[in-house]
This record gives sequence, structure tokens and C-alpha cells, in this order.
Amino acid sequence: MRQQLEETYRSHRQGLFAMALSVTRCAQLAEDSIHVAFERLCRQEKRPAGDLVSYVFAAVRNASRDAVRYRRVQSERTESLFNGYVPPERVDNPADDVLTRERDQILRMAVDELDSADREVVVLKVFAGLTFDAVGRVLEESPKTVATRYRRALLKLEEKLRGQL
Repeated sequence: MRQQLEETYRSHRQGLFAMALSVTRCAQLAEDSIHVAFERLCRQEKRPAGDLVSYVFAAVRNASRDAVRYRRVQSERTESLFNGYVPPERVDNPADDVLTRERDQILRMAVDELDSADREVVVLKVFAGLTFDAVGRVLEESPKTVATRYRRALLKLEEKLRGQL
């Protein structure tokens, strides 16, 4: 089981971190949540039934929620899930590069401003690359519900970004 968990972590570490960060809004707390989740998973004696990847995402999500509940701080921390993101370099035209960076910043801010439930669905679908079925297993919702929430989140983003990009 441990080897399967290691492979799952290696294959999905960026998506796991993005999802944990979208819940905790703090890079350190997200990393800690992933560590706690994998520590718990490694202690389990038998492999969970079903899709291991979805099970791991759900475990990290639960650990992230636990961490947020446990570590309520006086002032809310709001790190972007895009911290550390570096857009691809474009050297053809410096003016295009400036526009692209500005568009990236506007998009990042719009995703950060989504409520946590919408942000979770977008992060799991877009940044973690999970299917609606897998996202549904992680969030303990039907794939149809997830698809609807995803579509609504995209509509919110579209409305927020209309005229800005």
C-alpha cells in the first residue's frame, strides 16, 4: 500500500497541493495537511476500496479542513493558490508578454475570489486534472452535481472577467 501511495503522491502532488491550498489559503498549512493525510493513510492496514487517487484527494481535503478548523487565526490568511506560478516565457514580442502577464494576474485574482466550494471544484478539475467522477468522489457528491457546480463557477468567472481580458 505504501508504494501505491508514493506513486499517487508523485503523480498528483501539484494537484494535491493546489487543492489543499484552496481549502487552507496558506501554503505552509497546505503542506502540513498533505503530510498529515499521508501519515494517516500510511498507518491504515488495508487498501481502501475503489479509486485510490480519489481516496487520497478526499483524505487531503479532510485533513486540510481539519487544519483550518484547528488553527483558526485572528486575521484571515489569504495566500493565492497561484503563488509561485510562473507563466511561460514569451520572447517574441515584449508588448505581448506584458499583456499576457496582466491577463494571467487578472485570471488568478478572479479564481482566488471564488467562494471556497466553487474554487475547490475548479482547482480539482482544472489544476489537478481530475474527471467529474473523480472530483465527485473527492467531494462526496454526484458527478452531475460536480459538473453543475463547475459550470456555474465558470459562469461566475466569465461574468467577473467580462471586459477585462
